[in-house]
Amino acid sequence: MEVHVTKLAEEKILEAIKTYNEKNQLRIYVEAVACHGAKFGLAFDDIKEGDVTEKVGDIIYFADENVLKYSDGIKIDYVTEPKEGFIVTSLRPIKSSCSSCFGCK
Repeated sequence: MEVHVTKLAEEKILEAIKTYNEKNQLRIYVEAVACHGAKFGLAFDDIKEGDVTEKVGDIIYFADENVLKYSDGIKIDYVTEPKEGFIVTSLRPIKSSCSSCFGCK
């Protein structure tokens, strides 16, 4: 799994690790899935058997196979506007389509 992390995102992650006394590892997970693809999230967690890992700088990022179904690469950014927080997106989204919802109209 390829992981790209912006400099500001890395600084904010390291700051959170220090503040909350966490390990230098962060799970990437699928938060929700819709017609336009997956929405990803981040969480402090332990690495489990079967997780795919990628070390970037001093941090190990990891994910289960569910993430790999929706992306073969992840970009983590941190923004301050319009709201402050992390933005986790797919480098190369794996297209999904459906005809069962009406949320894309």
